[in-house]
Amino acid sequence: MLRHFGATIGENTRVYTPLTLVNAGKDFTNLVLGNNVYLGHGAVLDLKERIVVEDDVTISMGATMATHFHVGEIPLKARFPSKYAPIRIRGNVYLGSNVVVLSGVEIGEGSVIGAGAVVIGDVPPGVVAVGVPARVLKKVE
Repeated sequence: MLRHFGATIGENTRVYTPLTLVNAGKDFTNLVLGNNVYLGHGAVLDLKERIVVEDDVTISMGATMATHFHVGEIPLKARFPSKYAPIRIRGNVYLGSNVVVLSGVEIGEGSVIGAGAVVIGDVPPGVVAVGVPARVLKKVE
């Protein structure tokens, strides 16, 4: 069904339900999942901007990827401007359960993001990042 509405889905990629796609309507062209991607139960993907997940990536249950931030038409808007930016997950990455990845983030190849982390900035390749906000804990060994 994702392909039918324009998503690019690689070979041996498994997408589990429920899956929530927001800001897409019937156009899923902003979703690109590479080969051998696992997208766990209960994931939420905001397709206002492009989400690219390269090959050999596991996205565990409950993960959220939010490509935009908008507080709405309220006075806070002056202090917190809207942000719209794509997300890229490089190859051979593991995202633990309930990870949140915010707009404009790139997670480097071979990195591991611990369960419950909130990723607000880029993560370099080959590291373990944990926490809220996510911080590099160590190199992957």
